[in-house]
Amino acid sequence: MRALFVSDVHTRGGAGIAASRIARGLSEIGVSVHRVFAVPSTETYLEPVSWTSESLVPERPVEVLVNGLRRLGPTAGRRVARALVTRRLDQVIASERWDVLHVHAIHNSAIDHDVLARIDPALPTVWTFHDHWGFSPESYRLVVNGKPLRVKPDGEDREVAQARRRRYFDSRRRLHLAGNSDDTSAYARRLLDRDVETIHYGVPLDLHRPVDRASARRALQLPQDDFVVGFSADVTADPVKGFDVLEAALRALRGSGVRGVAMGTGAHGDRDVGGVPVHVLGRIDNPVLQSIVYSAADLFVVPSRVEALGQVAMESIACGTPVVASNVGGLPDVVREGETGWLFPPGDAAALTDALRRAREDARAGTMRAHCREHAEREWPLAKPAHRYRDVYERLAR
Repeated sequence: MRALFVSDVHTRGGAGIAASRIARGLSEIGVSVHRVFAVPSTETYLEPVSWTSESLVPERPVEVLVNGLRRLGPTAGRRVARALVTRRLDQVIASERWDVLHVHAIHNSAIDHDVLARIDPALPTVWTFHDHWGFSPESYRLVVNGKPLRVKPDGEDREVAQARRRRYFDSRRRLHLAGNSDDTSAYARRLLDRDVETIHYGVPLDLHRPVDRASARRALQLPQDDFVVGFSADVTADPVKGFDVLEAALRALRGSGVRGVAMGTGAHGDRDVGGVPVHVLGRIDNPVLQSIVYSAADLFVVPSRVEALGQVAMESIACGTPVVASNVGGLPDVVREGETGWLFPPGDAAALTDALRRAREDARAGTMRAHCREHAEREWPLAKPAHRYRDVYERLAR
């Protein structure tokens, strides 16, 4: 069976990583996966690659020309880029006999619903919603500090954008929709009035696995006896990720033997966050090195105001480290209260502070590490979503 994956990015970001893990799982159970993407990436993907791929972006001289047009006139430049990418996608579709088209995240790139609508409507199509953009006029819609916020909006007119989505899905003759969490699926059902199945991601358990905590702390030069809170440094620049909530909670705990460790985009080195010393490691792409960071922490915090699922939380739990997370979006699918971590109301710094104190004092925190890994092995092997997607492919093909 041959599956063609289409997305805006290849292996970058949460959706790109998730699609890569789905591709790896499918390849390992006999599905041939070829991937095409519209946004070139210079980043190296450090997990096993078991698929073939190609960029839909034109050769470098043409790309420079298109970028120049975009600077002169964004609308004209986008129209040219869209035409070139559409032409290349048409060629890829015609070049092979594909059993299924599997669409992943597209966000205002040269690929959109209208481009995909050009493809033969009889071709079996699966769409995985990694966030809300595929079925909604924006990736997320929320209120931050009393102000409405649309993340990655698809134009100003939401009704027009929503109609474009309904028109596309109505045109497909053999279609299956999947959300990455119960929350994502439920929202998609409301907006599209269609069946949407929930298929959670898997985690590469051979790469994200527990490391002896004392050894991990020695490697990172962290004190053995401090209560270490881990988090992603990427959240500092994004209000959606709730860094302000985490900072306020740490401020309430300063002076009590608490310290932080963080990894992610941005400056690295020792920092003060809310009066708490934090060792910032910078961007770490290697999942084996990430596992050392996860394992060194007593717990990992995911304070997001919205989160479609939460791969960081999944990776931490796979490494045996419990998670304190906002009770929002797909995070309750990942964090089981009292089993793999604790939940708190999104945006509530006082509740996060209480959750951190409970986690520190709760005697279960010591035994949770084994429970976390057991949960990951039971629920998130890569083969689990792969088998479900292959079953969908075969059903659509019949």
